[in-house]
Amino acid sequence: MFGKLFNILKNPNFRVTYIFARFKFLRSLSKNLKFFFKKFSNKNIHMGPIKKENLILIRHKPIASNKSYVEINKNNNDILNQLELDGLHEGFYLKKDVVKNLSLLSDKCKLTHVRNNKIFDNLEEVNTFNTNNKNPCTIVDLINDNENEISDLDILIDEIARDKNLLSIADNYLGNVSKIYTRFTWSTVCESDTGWRENEQTIDFHYDVHDFGFVYVFFYLTDCNKLSGAHEVILGSHNKKKILHLFGSAKSKENELKEYYSKTNFKIIEGSSGYGFIEDTSTFHKAHAPIKKPRLALQIRYH
Repeated sequence: MFGKLFNILKNPNFRVTYIFARFKFLRSLSKNLKFFFKKFSNKNIHMGPIKKENLILIRHKPIASNKSYVEINKNNNDILNQLELDGLHEGFYLKKDVVKNLSLLSDKCKLTHVRNNKIFDNLEEVNTFNTNNKNPCTIVDLINDNENEISDLDILIDEIARDKNLLSIADNYLGNVSKIYTRFTWSTVCESDTGWRENEQTIDFHYDVHDFGFVYVFFYLTDCNKLSGAHEVILGSHNKKKILHLFGSAKSKENELKEYYSKTNFKIIEGSSGYGFIEDTSTFHKAHAPIKKPRLALQIRYH
């Protein structure tokens, strides 16, 4: 155990949060401190501009959108209670006109794959490139990195991320939302060895340690099941981990996790286009690599 901890500490990319944010009581302390400081914060604070970095849309000091983009099937208290218990709540839905607009705008977008240094006009070009390619594009991004070019898609994605109901839920779960990171990607059907895909997509069970407080909202923009890139989570694992889970790598082998957690805790999240869920990704989770159909998904991370 201590050997694993020492290896983390000597890593040149070591961050304090990567060690300490693993512990539930420290995440709870962070939440309470955020609630406390929020009471005394300047109510007239100005929202930061849209920024882009590493194909991700970033908004600091977010303020809720004027319009509603998401339909939610339960009240906030029920959602927060389930999120605290399971680390997951399903049943968010992008409104039909929002799904339509996202689909139309995404069809006009360039698709970027940084690792292969390639930009494509559409998914068909990506599929052609991937055919019989040992180094395929397993994930391609629809948000470009041009800081000076804020597209209609960027604006719509930012508005969805600041939906008043989503922002309210995230605010209450975290204590206060200070920034939002949003990514919009295609996960492709292609032949690749496990190691190549793992460098782009977390297809092994792991938990995230981005910060002392964060929560994700995911939306599928294509019909999604286990054969088309569905997300899987181990319910309640944000609250319950072995001591060994908290030291060393945040990844764990599936067979070992199945010995520790009940099989009823393993949940594959399937849904049609527009279906969404909120997850505390301190839970163990993974993405299934698409086998039959590609997956288009919007990922929103609140801090």
